[in-house]
Amino acid sequence: MRNKLVVVSVALVLLAASGWGLYVLGERQGARNAPSSSSNPVTAAAGDKVDTIPNSAVTAPDGDKKALYYHDPMVPGPKFDKPGKSPFMDMQLVPVYADSGAGGKDASGVTINPRAQQNLGIRTSTVVSGTLAPGIEAVGSVAWNERDVAVVAARANGYVERLFVRAPLDPVAKGQALAALYVPDWVAAQEEYLAVRRMSTSEPSHSDMKPLVDGARQRMRLAGMSDAQIARVEALGKVEPRITMVAPIAGVIGEL
Repeated sequence: MRNKLVVVSVALVLLAASGWGLYVLGERQGARNAPSSSSNPVTAAAGDKVDTIPNSAVTAPDGDKKALYYHDPMVPGPKFDKPGKSPFMDMQLVPVYADSGAGGKDASGVTINPRAQQNLGIRTSTVVSGTLAPGIEAVGSVAWNERDVAVVAARANGYVERLFVRAPLDPVAKGQALAALYVPDWVAAQEEYLAVRRMSTSEPSHSDMKPLVDGARQRMRLAGMSDAQIARVEALGKVEPRITMVAPIAGVIGEL
C-alpha cells in the first residue's frame, strides 16, 4: 500500500511539472510572436479596454512620412502605435498615413497612386449635373425641295452672249445676274413701237393713233418682253435687243 502511494505521488509531481513546463513554453512562444510590450492596441474588440495613442504621429520606417498608426489589413480593427508582426496573421503590420484614406483626412474618398493612374490610363474629372442630349442616327437621302424650285425662262428665241454662272450648284443671291441674251425677235417689235410713237407725237393730226401705239406695245409683250423692259424702251427711246436674266430667289443653280 505504501508503495502505491509513493508511485501516485511521483506521478502527480511529474504531471504538475509537465503542465508548468508547457505553460512556460507557451508564454515564451507568445511573447516571441507578439509585438513589443510598448505596442499597445489603440482599438480592441468590443468590451475590452482601449488605450489611446500619443497625439504626435508615429515615425514611419522610411522616415519620409509620419504614420498615424499600424494595423493588419486582414483585421483592420485593432491599431498599434509601432511596427511589428501581426498577432493575427503571419505578416507585418502596415502603416496608415494621414493622407492614405484609412482614418485620415480623406477617409470619405478614394485615392489612386499616380503611377497606377499613368499605367492604367485613368483620367478623372469633376462631376457636374446636367441633361444629356440623346443622339439619333438615321439613314436618309438628300433631294431638291420641289416647292422651292424656280424656273427662269427667256420666253423668246435668242443667243447667250454672256454667262455669269459657271456650273450647277453654284450659289446665287436673289436678283443676281445669270446670263445676257441677244433676242433678234425683239428688234422688229421695238422698232415698230418706236416708229408709231414718234408719228403720234410729231404730228397733231395723228392723235388718233393711240390704238396703234397700244397695239405695238402689246406686240412687244407677246414677243416675250416684260413690263419693266417695255418701260425701259419707252424711257430710252431706242431699241433694246438684249436681256439680262436674273435669279428670282436665292439658292443654287440646278441641273438642266
